Amino acid sequence: MDEGGRKQQRRVAVVMACHNRRDTTVACLRALHEQQVDRVHLSVFVTDDGSTDGTADAIRCVWPGATVISGSGNLFWAAGMALAEQAALAAGPDYLLWLNDDTNLDPGGLQTLLKTSAANPGAIVVGATRDPESGVQTYGGRVRVDYHPQRFRLLPISASPQRANTFHGNVVLIPVSVCDRVGRIDGAFPHAYADDDYGLRATALGVPVIQAPGAVATCRTNDSLLPLTSMGWAAKWRHLQSPKGLPWRAQARYLRRHGDWRWPLLLLAGQVRRAAGRRP
Repeated sequence: MDEGGRKQQRRVAVVMACHNRRDTTVACLRALHEQQVDRVHLSVFVTDDGSTDGTADAIRCVWPGATVISGSGNLFWAAGMALAEQAALAAGPDYLLWLNDDTNLDPGGLQTLLKTSAANPGAIVVGATRDPESGVQTYGGRVRVDYHPQRFRLLPISASPQRANTFHGNVVLIPVSVCDRVGRIDGAFPHAYADDDYGLRATALGVPVIQAPGAVATCRTNDSLLPLTSMGWAAKWRHLQSPKGLPWRAQARYLRRHGDWRWPLLLLAGQVRRAAGRRP
C-alpha cells in the first residue's frame, strides 16, 4: 500500500521477439492493448530480428512507447528474447510477461495471470493457449513423464490452477523476484529448448510453476519439425540441424544440464529418432 492506503501500480514489462510477420505481431499487440486491468502499467520490449516487412514501424504505431531492439536477422527466439529481457529488466518492472507474437490474449487473460500470481506468490504462472478455430489446446504447462528430460505431457486446460515442471514460452508471467533467483533466458539456445530449460532451472531451485485456470489466449500450433515426415534422410538431417530444428549442439547443452550420466546416449538416440521423423 502507498501512504494513502491505495494499492500500488504493478509494472508489467512485456518481452517479445519477432521476425517478418508484421500483421501477426500487430494483432498480438492489439490484443495486449485491449487488456483492462486496474493499477497495472504495461510496457513493451521487442527484439525485431532483422524484419524487412516494416514490422518495427508497425510496432511503434500500435504501441508508441515500445522499446524496439534491432537484431541481425540471425538471433531466432531464444537470443531475441534474451535481448528484450535485458532491456525490460533494466526498466525495473515487477513482472515480466513472455509473449509470443503469434499469441493473442483473450479479454481478461492478463487479469487471470495476475490473479493466479497473487494467489501463488513467488511462482511462475503459465497461460494455456488454444487454437483459434478448433478450440483445441495448443500450448501451456508441461509435466515430466520419466527420466528423459525432453519427454513431457501437456497439462490439460482446467478450471483450477495446476502444478507443472516447465512450460511452453508462449505466454508466461514471471515475477522479477523469480528472475533474480533463476537468472535470465539462455540465449545460447538458438530457438527451441530455452523455455523448457528455464522452467526446469526454476523447479530445480524450488520455484513453483503454475498453469493458470482455463485458457488465456489463442495460438496455432507451430511445429517446425512437422516437415520431417515427408523428407529424405539428407534433407531431414539438414532441417534438424537448422536453428529452428533441434541442432545437436543445443540438444547437448540441454541434456547435459538437465539429464543424468546417460545424456550422451540420449543425445545420440534422439538425433537418430528425430532424423527418422519420430519424437525422442
